[in-house]
Amino acid sequence: MAQVLKPEVRARIEDAALRCFAEHGYPGTSVAAIGDLAGTAPGNVYRYFGSKQALFDAVVPPDLPARHDRLLDTRVAALAEGSAHGAPADELLGFWLDHPLAVAVLLDRAEGTPFAGYPAAFVRRLVGHAERSLGRRPTPEQRELLDLVFDNTRRALARILRTARDRDHGRALVAGFWSYQLPGLDGLVAHLRQDT
Repeated sequence: MAQVLKPEVRARIEDAALRCFAEHGYPGTSVAAIGDLAGTAPGNVYRYFGSKQALFDAVVPPDLPARHDRLLDTRVAALAEGSAHGAPADELLGFWLDHPLAVAVLLDRAEGTPFAGYPAAFVRRLVGHAERSLGRRPTPEQRELLDLVFDNTRRALARILRTARDRDHGRALVAGFWSYQLPGLDGLVAHLRQDT
C-alpha cells in the first residue's frame, strides 16, 4: 500500500529547505541536510520533491524577483516624492516579512540558481534610481560609491531577513535599518549633487 503524503511533513521539509538555502545557498545545501533539519530521511524528502531543484522551485517561486522589483520600484518612487511612510513602505515590508527567507536567498544566496544574477541586478536597480534622482550619470568614482552603498544595503537586508526571529523582530530590525539608511541616502545624494 502506498504511503500517503502528509501536508505537515511537506511543510517541515519546505521550512527546512528555506532555512538551509538562506544560510548556505543552493550549492552548499544537500538533501541530507534538509532531511536532518526536517526530522526525516533524505529518501523521504525525495518522495515529496523529485529533486533538490524541484524543492528550491517550490520554496523560492519563479515570480518572486518580479514581485519584489515591482514593490521596490513603487517604494523608491514614493521616497523620491518625499513619502518615507505609507502604503508603498508597508507593502514592501509586508512582502519581506511574508517571505523573509526566500527574499534572503534572492538577495544574497542565489548562486547556482536561476536567480544567480539577482543580487547584482538589485544593486543596479537601486543605482539606476539614484542616477534618476541626480538627473545625470554619476562619475566613475560616484558610481563606485553607489555600488558599494547599495551592495551593503542588499547584504544588510538579507541578513535581517535571515536572522529575524519572527515578524515583530523583523519589523523592528527593518524599521531601525530604514531610520539609519534613508537619511544617509539623502545625505549621499546631496553630496553627489554638489560633487561634480
